[in-house]
Amino acid sequence: MKKILILNGSSRRNGYTSALVDAFAEGARTGGNEVKEHFIHGMKANYCLGCDMCMKTQKGCVQKTDDMKIIYQDLIWADVIVFASLEYWGTFTAELKTVVDRMFGWITMDTNQGVKKDIALLMTARGNDYTMPLDQYHIYTKYIGWNDLGTVLGRGKEAEARLLGESIK
Repeated sequence: MKKILILNGSSRRNGYTSALVDAFAEGARTGGNEVKEHFIHGMKANYCLGCDMCMKTQKGCVQKTDDMKIIYQDLIWADVIVFASLEYWGTFTAELKTVVDRMFGWITMDTNQGVKKDIALLMTARGNDYTMPLDQYHIYTKYIGWNDLGTVLGRGKEAEARLLGESIK
């Protein structure tokens, strides 16, 4: 059994991205996994300050008053991290990008350096061009060093998302 954390960066609870998330979560639970989802649009996540204190002290982000503390705890808990987003201006939504930027403070903590996780991407778009978000996703996986479990890209691909969820063991 794996513990799966879905970071849903969509602004619509009942949109195409959430349909992929629901199908993925159903498949993952069918496979015996535990799933948590954060609908980021309903959370408060401050932007990264770029102060570099997380790197200097290796004690995490200096910002302590937003909901990132919840996400950080669930990052510790999870074996698998799933980014879910619609494509917005050629990349992830601002909500997801903000959380990913703030994850840097968590990753650079002395207790988390070298921690290996599995990661996957669920994404929808108005069109079919996922070039830029895929490039960004692969930069994250390469930089962080996490194992890429795969991607599901596109509206109406709930069956594919369910299968990806079921494949996690």
